[in-house]
Amino acid sequence: MITFIHRNSFHIQTLIAVGTFIASPLLSTATPPAQETSPTQHLPLSQLSGEMDRLLESFVDQGKVNCVAGFVAKGGDVLYRKTHGWKDVENKTPATIDDYYVLFSQTKAITTVAFMTLVEEGLVSINDPVSKYFPGIPDEVVTVVHEDGTYETRPVASPMTFVHLMSHSSGLNSGLVQEIRKRKGAPDGAPFGFGGEIPQPTPSGQHSGGGNPYAQQLEEEMLNLAKLPLGFDPGSDWDYHISTNMLAYLIECISGKPLREFVKERVLDPLGMDQTDWYYEPDALDRFVKAYRSVDGTLETGSNLYSQGTISTQQTYAEGAIGLNGPIDDYAKFCQMLLNKGTFNGVRILKPETIEQMTTINRLPPGKGFGPGFQFGLGFELYREKKPVPAVSDTAFAWGGMFGTNYIIDPENDLIALFYINMYQADPSLYPQFLTNAYEMAGIASPKMAEGSSLTKSEVVLENGGTGPYPAMVTEDATLPGMTIFRPADLSPFSGNHRLPILIWGNGACANTAQEHKLFLNEIASHGYIILAIGLLDQIEHRDESSRERTRASQLIDALDWIESQNRSPESAYAGTIDTSKVAAMGMSCGGLQAIEISGDPRIRTSVICNSGVLPGPSPLGGMPSLTKDALNAFHGPVLYIIGGPSDIAYGNAMDDFQRVNHVPIVMTNHDVGHGGTYHQPHGGEFTKVALPWLEWQLKGDTEASKMFLGDNCGLCQDPAWTIEVKGFQANKS
Repeated sequence: MITFIHRNSFHIQTLIAVGTFIASPLLSTATPPAQETSPTQHLPLSQLSGEMDRLLESFVDQGKVNCVAGFVAKGGDVLYRKTHGWKDVENKTPATIDDYYVLFSQTKAITTVAFMTLVEEGLVSINDPVSKYFPGIPDEVVTVVHEDGTYETRPVASPMTFVHLMSHSSGLNSGLVQEIRKRKGAPDGAPFGFGGEIPQPTPSGQHSGGGNPYAQQLEEEMLNLAKLPLGFDPGSDWDYHISTNMLAYLIECISGKPLREFVKERVLDPLGMDQTDWYYEPDALDRFVKAYRSVDGTLETGSNLYSQGTISTQQTYAEGAIGLNGPIDDYAKFCQMLLNKGTFNGVRILKPETIEQMTTINRLPPGKGFGPGFQFGLGFELYREKKPVPAVSDTAFAWGGMFGTNYIIDPENDLIALFYINMYQADPSLYPQFLTNAYEMAGIASPKMAEGSSLTKSEVVLENGGTGPYPAMVTEDATLPGMTIFRPADLSPFSGNHRLPILIWGNGACANTAQEHKLFLNEIASHGYIILAIGLLDQIEHRDESSRERTRASQLIDALDWIESQNRSPESAYAGTIDTSKVAAMGMSCGGLQAIEISGDPRIRTSVICNSGVLPGPSPLGGMPSLTKDALNAFHGPVLYIIGGPSDIAYGNAMDDFQRVNHVPIVMTNHDVGHGGTYHQPHGGEFTKVALPWLEWQLKGDTEASKMFLGDNCGLCQDPAWTIEVKGFQANKS
């Protein structure tokens, strides 16, 4: 049973039938419906609930998740509250609404709210220098790191304040500091199970990567962190995560209480969040949803060290950045409190002006954060420009957790919505689909797009649009979740016999961001191509936790299907502009394996494999496509490999691929720059010099461009920076 309170009347609503949809008639004080803003308001709520059921059930049926919980409330009235799937797939244990989820970074918002109660008491100001309470806080910025691990510093331009901690702009553990740690032999900081090695035995509690997983107090980790300089001047840049742990340590210093005790006293207990905690008794382990990862629609078990760490007998370590766990109902209370301007169930946690101070002021310098339009307040992302779906208002704020737990608080629309899964490398396209349905259920329409287009207003120009004849932009489309689009800004030149070939692109590390390849892809687009790249637009400048979520080769095929349908639709901005007969599968490193994996699709005319090759055996790294050398047989058109020479870790595998492929024309090129290639250089550097003429030749029929690769005097043959081998063409150099 959950009690919920109406936002205006403060009348407690008792919701029965746990784990099922709660229809409006059960809410005795439900407010009258608002004025019609969407055609969906003509549909009964039960029908809209059924649509949400079908969506969430499809995530389970398609093997994208083992289970999913959804919660939607408008005006304090619960519109949807239900769970689908299996808490434990192997034992066929059904999921329930009361299951516990690992919340990861949803902890940060609660820690921040707890700190702000100290501010309201007058014990500290958000603009106070942190050194006033922790004299050991770094006041130097690293400028140079030497080979032996020594380094040089300069004084900070301005002292670190609590605003910097709450907005992740403190400079702690950032930039060149990571190089210092690396040279000192410290772990790379990747989260355990997300690239970071899983410690044995299981630590007590949940620990950020890069530190001591067996530390017994947060103080130990923060004192060690304070021995290093800052990576940038406080307030000058944005670097996510560790600042909230320092904030938590300062809570302990100022309050004189352990973080866990203080947060329970100030936030969790008053809100009735009695099942949300850092630690539990051993029998609570059965309440947790098991962790899984989805591999091409098949569920695989993941490590459960995060839930197992909650039942340790040693329960002293508690972080402010991660560590809390609990059911979706509990966090819904926290969200409703924020929507109510600080009050829930007759208890005030914060004043309205404090909530406004946290959720309406962007604290980041221009251009910093997770890409264009990203804004961050005190503990929350602000959705004034960048939005997860178009219906979200400019007043909304949110954050989320690395296992795929997400929530949103939207004051203008009087709405909260929560979406909970428990997945390693969670599929980033699922939450926007849920959120779109949630807003429709609440009768909130998306703002109208430009006529004939489904594009959002998010548009980015890199390097003045590139050097090609069609200045490019980077954008996204609300109907293509989880992908970034590189294309000419002006589509009017493309029609009839002059249309855009298609490139589908997978990123290095199978990362959920095209950040490292954006200049390369942007430059190619400026020569008249549309590129559909895995990853979100708001992550092409900076990575976040979503960047580490595992991506799948099937996303490339989904994107290809999407652009074909857009080309056919008279209502699309892309109608008649795309040449769907000219498709290239491309990718770098792990993304190159994704390109190989989908190269058997008959629509793909050519494949471009960058810094990649099929491994001779199982990958030692999680998340990579499980391909064998037989996958090379899928090539049915000319293939280009662009490799970083003998210093590239993929060199041996790529050269072996080249020797094995004899059934299609293939070109192997090498430029000895290592695995990172030249993507980050202006306009993509030397790798663009090779990829672009290949595409001009293979997709546009430019015979002049073929001279870069064919003949004894080919362009690359004459370039001392490159080596080239060719097989399968009539005129070749081998």
